[in-house]
Amino acid sequence: MIINPLSRKKFIKNTLLSGILISPATEITKLFAYEKYDAISHREDPIGFGKSLGYSLPIDLILLTATLAPNSHNTQPWKIKKISENAFELYGDPNRLLPSIDPKERQFYHSQGTFLELAYLTADSLMYNANIDLFPKGIPKSKDDLLRRPVARFSISAKHECKHDFLFFAIKNRMMNRDVYSGDYLNTEILNEIQTYAGLQFISAKFQTGEEAIARLNPIIVEAFDRELKSIPANEVTRIWFRLKDSELYQKRDGLCLEGNALSGLKLWFVRNFFMSLDHDFWHSDSTRKLTLDSFRKQVESSKAYVCFISNGSDSQKVWIETGRDFMRFSLACAAKGIAFHTMNQSLQDNEESKGFHEQIAKEIGLKNNQRIQLLARLGRSDYMFSSPRRDLKDILL
Repeated sequence: MIINPLSRKKFIKNTLLSGILISPATEITKLFAYEKYDAISHREDPIGFGKSLGYSLPIDLILLTATLAPNSHNTQPWKIKKISENAFELYGDPNRLLPSIDPKERQFYHSQGTFLELAYLTADSLMYNANIDLFPKGIPKSKDDLLRRPVARFSISAKHECKHDFLFFAIKNRMMNRDVYSGDYLNTEILNEIQTYAGLQFISAKFQTGEEAIARLNPIIVEAFDRELKSIPANEVTRIWFRLKDSELYQKRDGLCLEGNALSGLKLWFVRNFFMSLDHDFWHSDSTRKLTLDSFRKQVESSKAYVCFISNGSDSQKVWIETGRDFMRFSLACAAKGIAFHTMNQSLQDNEESKGFHEQIAKEIGLKNNQRIQLLARLGRSDYMFSSPRRDLKDILL
């Protein structure tokens, strides 16, 4: 059962009217701390969830909804400066960079793009046009520059015709699904439907379908992941951002977790309590690496299709943001069509551990010299659902 956050206010009001004394105030805060039900409510009805928290301005509802955008390691690397009731500036959060696996900040800017596109789609659903001006003060030159130069300036104005992009309404079913997929390989008919529904604006999508084509990519993707596991600096990123206990996950409201890796029920309980630790030596041990790799290999080998997001020519921060925008659209189109989606980018990262893998995949899928694979994802079918937590909007505002 999903608890509407509005019931919190009703509870307190009714309790006071009944003459029951509740103290101290911290106990009320503890009783109604952010929890799994809030994460589910946020995803299933982001506008209603925002209103239940007291937000009424369209720009606030847009911002709260946009935090549901997919992002690297669920770091949510966004900072927002509201400049009016109809506009905000989006900044990259310098404290949420992942230099060991993302030294060029490619994935960081992908995450800025997903935020902007979901904000755009939310504005559309609320009957507003949105204007996005990228890098109005120029591209940040350093980490210290990130909070001085916005990624984008976003503004809204009222729509005068009822014309909508219906991708927004798939948000309640969108997630990064790391389950082992089941069923048949996806055919070109369903993949073309997804691509048409997504309406990609900036990049192209290239599919790998059929058992043989998928099998040729699988070992490359697994080897890239294994190489990352063997690198302590790269593997340490996941350890730092992993939230083993629910209490930590819903207090920090970010990062990775076992549920996000499609563990549930008795298996989740056993793994959490007997088989997993965030201890440094345990995490980087050979035995842990083998178990992690075996689990990853099962995911990869269950893939029913692959999609590569490909840019042509320039490979810049602007292109990375545009890639993120189309990635947001494609993942919503998958959700609308009931297809599970999971990015696997270890082979495409710009760090030392990933060298050579992009070229191997590019050769397999027949890329031209001026093309670059920005993102790679596996597709399939799964009924598993999990709502990753999102930070309080107040923690993102500047």
